[in-house]
Amino acid sequence: MSLTLSRPPEAGVNHLPVPPSGTTDRPHRDRAIDLIRFGCLVVVVILHSMMSAAVLGADGDVVPTVALLHTAGFTAASWFFQIMPLFFFIGGYAAINGWRRTQATGGTWADYIRARLRRLVIPVATLIGLAGAGLSIASELGVPADLLAEASTRIGQPLWFLAVYVGLTSLVPLAVHFHERAPRRTIAALAGAVVAVDGLVALTGVTGLGYLNFLFVWPLIQQFGFFYADAIHRPVRTWSAWTMMVLSLVSLGVLVGLGVYSPNMLINLNPPTGALVLLGIAQMCILRLSHARLNEIVSGGSDRTAAGHEYRARIWERVISWGNTYGIQVYLWHMPIVITLIGALGYAAQLLSGVSAGDGLSAAGIVLPEIESNWWWLTRVSWLITVMGLAALLAMAMSKIPFPSEAKLARFGRAVTRVVRESFSTSEAQGESRISMSRMAVSRLGERLSSPVPRALTAVTLVMGGIAIALLVGIAPLIWTLVSIAALLTSLVLAATMKAQIPAESEVPTVTDRVKATASLV
Repeated sequence: MSLTLSRPPEAGVNHLPVPPSGTTDRPHRDRAIDLIRFGCLVVVVILHSMMSAAVLGADGDVVPTVALLHTAGFTAASWFFQIMPLFFFIGGYAAINGWRRTQATGGTWADYIRARLRRLVIPVATLIGLAGAGLSIASELGVPADLLAEASTRIGQPLWFLAVYVGLTSLVPLAVHFHERAPRRTIAALAGAVVAVDGLVALTGVTGLGYLNFLFVWPLIQQFGFFYADAIHRPVRTWSAWTMMVLSLVSLGVLVGLGVYSPNMLINLNPPTGALVLLGIAQMCILRLSHARLNEIVSGGSDRTAAGHEYRARIWERVISWGNTYGIQVYLWHMPIVITLIGALGYAAQLLSGVSAGDGLSAAGIVLPEIESNWWWLTRVSWLITVMGLAALLAMAMSKIPFPSEAKLARFGRAVTRVVRESFSTSEAQGESRISMSRMAVSRLGERLSSPVPRALTAVTLVMGGIAIALLVGIAPLIWTLVSIAALLTSLVLAATMKAQIPAESEVPTVTDRVKATASLV
């Protein structure tokens, strides 16, 4: 597999077509990448649905639990369904292309961030708001506090991915800057940091230090996506790709055998370890070998009849379009659905406790089967179909919820700023010294946020803070829901006010400008 930065050759049978030079139209989306990205989300939904379960305790209470995690079969399967490295790798591929398109149209870093924040924050704020309200209502109806706390944690858990994704998105222009100037040294530095953190954890035995790898593992995998984007229109060196894939998997197997990493790739996710980097390299090689073929399939395949070719292409187009539109909503809403269904089944099992279903079977055991029993496995197909179907319906419903446009949010932000300034001006005129000092502080903050770069940094910080509250603290009681939503909505208002006329070339913020802007907020 060639990942060098040499000049791309002419298109051929072994690689993707080179787009026409000089075109100014919106670039054609890579439908294979779109399909894989949606497929990754579906795998996560299936995994969470299979692992989420509950049993009846000795006292008849419903006890949430995690299924399959420590079984040998699950450990072996985790090498196949651990797709987070692939997702962040694809994210890097899409990110560098998106940033280059933004630059080509005269856009800035703030423009790049603004569009992506809105796409991510609106569905997250909707989830946190409605789920928080639902848990508050459930509390008033007498649902036990421990079950509500568990539900709050489970609903917030998938948000870690979005917090990391927002952080990486905000760093894309800087990461691309390093990629274009020192691509191999950037990879080496990040890889060295991953190894250093893993070594520190092994030497000290303090697993908490492993969370430092959130700063290195996912940015490193994103950088791989940058290399992939540069190599996508070059011929595939099949032998090299196979060799790299085998070497990465063998290396991972040796390290697992030596006890450096857990054989369970899901355990290697939290905190992230170098095992995910090696797994991600193997996944990258597999994608490189199959990318052109996947694009051929989603384009209609090699059907000899024009009608058959067109029919297949239309089907794939609908699937991919639906995934692009509703995929993130399915990801966000599948856990509330799973929790609600488990709660309903648990309540039904409590009602049927002690009722016989014949042949020594209990009715409660049929409704809420013993985990990994034959009946439990037989019901998994219907369980997954139910979860996926309801998640799809809810995703489409949640997407219809109206939300203020960017223009309205920008007007609201300017109105709030004007009111605050006027109120402090009035207070100062009345001679209130304390208010005057507060006004000076607000004025300094306003000056710092007057340019798009500090405003964008503040918006990103608020998004990550709002998601962190839901992830680490939970969305119950309701006060934490309100705090989280306030941070997310404020970030949207700030992002909306970043929209402005395209600046002159001399006004476009450089990397140095961004560093200075970051320092000014500290």
